Amino acid sequence: MLIKKSLRALLLGCSLLSATCWAEMAPLEVMNMAGLQRSLGQIVAKDYLMIGSGVKVDEATEQLTSSIALFEDHHAQLKQAAPNDAIRAALEEVERTWTAYRALAEATPDKAQAPAVLAKAEKLVRQTQEVTNLFEQHNGDEASHSINRSGWNRVLTQRTAMFYMARAWGVQDPALDEQFERSVKEFGVIMTELQAAGAPTAEIAEALRKTDARWKFASKAFSSEQFVPTIVAVNAESMFRQLNEMTRLYAGLRDYSL
Repeated sequence: MLIKKSLRALLLGCSLLSATCWAEMAPLEVMNMAGLQRSLGQIVAKDYLMIGSGVKVDEATEQLTSSIALFEDHHAQLKQAAPNDAIRAALEEVERTWTAYRALAEATPDKAQAPAVLAKAEKLVRQTQEVTNLFEQHNGDEASHSINRSGWNRVLTQRTAMFYMARAWGVQDPALDEQFERSVKEFGVIMTELQAAGAPTAEIAEALRKTDARWKFASKAFSSEQFVPTIVAVNAESMFRQLNEMTRLYAGLRDYSL
């Protein structure tokens, strides 16, 4: 429910932006939205898997539709805002992958097709990460690095849930366990990095504290002997909301060094 509310709010905000308004947005705000594309691609696959396995089907169906709409809205705006040829070329690669990915994700979920969905999600997250990296390079400031890193943990809330849902559904993919464990470990590494850097505001400090508490709860669910996909889904939504807010707070900073 929390991600659904977050996406609805984001979608409403984007719908109010004209191309001119977008062009006038601060570079860090543009980068934050570019980084959100990484999460949206993972959410789409996670929802496909949830629908197929019968986990919170109504919410997952609505979320999948909203995520597709928001991804395409952002992509169109990013193409207009792209400041150089490298970013424009990277966005063209994203668009080609997205077209094929969307067709798979909007089909009736099929366990036999799930590995193909996951493969496209992997390709898309690599490409959207490249776009985010290019925006960071173009901006050339440490705040952009903070957004990139905290925003990647926003991705990992959905990435870990995506792999977990695939495993719970019994999807046959030999790389699943390794990918899941790697994502869990990476989330912890980035949390440690952000905490060690020190929070530049009280709001970010509180967001880090809440996220850390939620992550400890998620870790217990991950280690359960039985699959608990509903608990994992709800917790992933809560962490996404907290990290989305934290990344937004980083995007509002101008003189912060990580």
